[in-house]
Amino acid sequence: MNKTEIIAFCPIAPLGCWSLVHRCFVGRCQQALALATHVLGSRTLAVLWLYKPAIGLAHQVPCSILTTRSGYEQVSTLLGRIDHCVYL
Repeated sequence: MNKTEIIAFCPIAPLGCWSLVHRCFVGRCQQALALATHVLGSRTLAVLWLYKPAIGLAHQVPCSILTTRSGYEQVSTLLGRIDHCVYL
């Protein structure tokens, strides 16, 4: 494990902080949810979309590829295309 992945315990979190990798994933999920909510018009639709395979992502589940920065970029690009009605 890298030193950058070792996080000291936080006084406000009884079980300690999550790793840097997990915190990045959570941040990407929150950003993707906000973007999907804007594009799709409701939080409920956005959550449903994030957990179903997407044709524009080669049938991958959007939330499953948010573990990497490039996965987030793919999700945000697809949402941008949906928002502008560009499907090609």
